[in-house]
Order: sequence, then C-alpha cells, then structure tokens
Amino acid sequence: MAQCFKVLAILAFALVAGCSSISEGPIQPSIPNSDLLLNSKLSVPSVEDIFGLEPAQKQEFLTYFNDPNHSTIPARKRLYNFLSQHTANFDYMGQNYTARQAYASKAGNCISLAVLTKALADIANVEVKFQSIFSAPVFDIKNDFVVSSDHVRTFLFESDFVSKRGNEYFFQSLLVIDYLPSAGDIAGPHISEQTFIAMFYRNLATDAVLSGNYNQALALLNTALSFDSTYGSVINLIAVVHRRLNQPELAEQFYEYGLQVATRNVSIINNYALLKQLNGDKEGAQQLLKSFSMSHENDPYQWYVLGKAAIKRGRPADAAIYFNNAIERAPYMHQLYLELALAHYQNNQLGYAKRTLEKAAELANGRDTQQRYFAKLEAIKLSADTN
Repeated sequence: MAQCFKVLAILAFALVAGCSSISEGPIQPSIPNSDLLLNSKLSVPSVEDIFGLEPAQKQEFLTYFNDPNHSTIPARKRLYNFLSQHTANFDYMGQNYTARQAYASKAGNCISLAVLTKALADIANVEVKFQSIFSAPVFDIKNDFVVSSDHVRTFLFESDFVSKRGNEYFFQSLLVIDYLPSAGDIAGPHISEQTFIAMFYRNLATDAVLSGNYNQALALLNTALSFDSTYGSVINLIAVVHRRLNQPELAEQFYEYGLQVATRNVSIINNYALLKQLNGDKEGAQQLLKSFSMSHENDPYQWYVLGKAAIKRGRPADAAIYFNNAIERAPYMHQLYLELALAHYQNNQLGYAKRTLEKAAELANGRDTQQRYFAKLEAIKLSADTN
C-alpha cells in the first residue's frame, strides 16, 4: 500500500481571501441544446450511491475511530491510520468503484480511493478538500479510443483547526494524502467537491463509452454537467459521443462551448482539430492548435499530449514546439527530452536530435534508461554519418 497511498506532509495551509468589492462578470455561455443529452433518462448512481457505505462497513470504521486507545490522536490522523490499515493490500485495478465497492473489494483507481476517503471523512466529521495533480498521462487504446486518466490528492483537516487572519483562512495541521505519487507529479489547482463529483460521473461515462453504451454515457454526462457545467473533460466527452452518434454539428457546438468555459481544454482543442480535419477544414484545425500554442498553460503534460498528437499527424516540427513548451515547464523530466529528440529526428534535424538525446541521458536516473538512450544516440550518430 505504501506505493499507492501516502501522507505527503502535515503543514499550515492558506486559502484565498474574500473579495473587497463585487463586480458583474461576463455572461456565462449557455450549454448547447441537445435532445440526445436531455432525453438520456437511463438510471445513474446518486451521490448517496457514490459515497455511502454499508452499515457493517460504517460500524467497523466507527469501532476503530472511537476506540479509547485512539482518543488522543487527532481525527484526521485516525482516519488516515484506518485507511492505511484497511487498504494495506489495495489492488490498484483502475476500476471506477463507489465507496462501498472500494471498501469491500480493497481495489479501485485513484478516484475510487479519494471517494472512499471522503466517505469516511464525512462519518468522522473531518473536512476534505481535493487538488488535481499534473502527472504523466497513462494512455490506453480501447475500442478505437485513446484513454488517459486524471489524478487527485486529498487534504484532511478538522473544522476546529480553522482560524482567520484578516481576510485569509488558515488550516492548521492539514494532512495531505496522495494516491499513487510519482516523482514527476506537479501540484495543480484545487477543485471543488462539485467538480470532484462530476469527475467521478465522467469516469463512469468513459466506461460506458468504451462498452459502446452511448445512451448510458450521455445520462451520466448530463448528471456530471449538473454538478460542474464548465468541467472540460465532461464537455469533451459529450462532444466525442455526439460525433460518434453522427451529430458533428452538435459536437462542434460543444467543442466551442468548452473553449469558452473550460480552464483546461487541451483534449477539447485536440479533438476539435481532429473534427475539423475530418470535415476538410485543415486550415481551421491548424489555427485551433496554434491558438493553444500562444497560451500560458503551465501543465507540461498538456503540451506533451499535443506533441504526441502532432507526431501522430505527421507534423514533427509542430511537435517540437509543443515538447519545448513542456520542457520549459518541467526541465528536469528526461522523458520530455526524449520525445523532443525523436521529433527533431523525424524532422531530419539530426544535430538537434543528438544534443537533445544527450540531455535526456544526462537527466535519466536508471541505468537501463540511460543505456536505452545511449543506444538511440548511437543510432542517430550512425544515421548522421551515412547522410
């Protein structure tokens, strides 16, 4: 369990202060009108279904939590200790499990663990906050879909420990729990409980899409929208489903809506560009991708995703731009230099490829990885000599 669930720190943490003035913001764009989405009436799990536990499960937790031997331990720490023990042999299967399913099977994915954490925290009267994590995308190809996963970590604190200084709120003795931490992880923005719930419904919808059950997927996505109508991953998947159901006009409307409201929209841009290409609008696709290149996105993995997509489209020069942007934001990641070197190589820039691969080998830690990079480097040198 130590590999997939650990405490990062106990620290003081500040939330942003309230505003001193109020002004009207821009008018929020309307969600596109889709009969397919609105008429998707299939049953979906309720919030209680997601976070509820069986009576026996709840009692087992409370017996531990209220044990007199643990009474001097802060509630947030008791919660963590119980999770550590209960999930000692947790099987990270990648399944989207509810709290009761994750509790019973001791299995699930990162989001399932966060759901279980919140379920127990609600029982223990421990406050929960969520934070998105920028981590290397794990891609899987299923039924002609390329699937990547999101990652979150959880903050636990007790309301009694919240104090206010001026306009700022401080959480003292905050406990940070990370799931499946990786050396390349970068802390992203905090997300609301509403967004977290939308994320879980989106995960269930993804399972439905991969099974070809588009009606069920739309029902789940419609529910996700009711919790967060600006969540880019939900909007993107809605557009993808509409395109698969031969509704390209509606797919385009959802992509346009996503570009206006979503804060993280690389998947929207990527898939929208693909739709434009399929419709013969290659110039529009390039303009769309160029618009993202002008952005100030700080997540290196978003640039990585665009770079991989550009390689797939046979545009290594564009890929090199994206990988360079990723490296600017994470200059310590040897994998990004490898991707950049391969882009230079495909663009017949052998000198750049050689120097970039040397940098990748310099940054790599593992001996096997270094040897693999050196082998690629020798291949590039040989190619340069023959040319």
